[in-house]
Amino acid sequence: MILESLQKIKQAEAEAKKKTQETVEEAKRLIEDAKKESEKLLAEKMREAQRQAEKMREDAGDMARKECQSLAAEWNKETEELRKEGQRNIERAKEFILRSLLG
Repeated sequence: MILESLQKIKQAEAEAKKKTQETVEEAKRLIEDAKKESEKLLAEKMREAQRQAEKMREDAGDMARKECQSLAAEWNKETEELRKEGQRNIERAKEFILRSLLG
């Protein structure tokens, strides 16, 4: 009876040790799987962030080009107005000089 009880205890200890070892191995596997998954997610998020940063850079470049085009158009318009005003002033100056010379 005692021998049988000791054998049952040893068997229970062996099973408990085996279960503990299996649990440890399963935990290690789960941890390794979680690490791989987190690395995969991190890499994907990094790629996504890189794409967003590139898009933002392109959008900023587009906005800057549009602003430059707008400024250039405005400057061209103002330059043309100044040129026309200068032409009118030259014509007035010519008339003034001719009137002055002709008396």
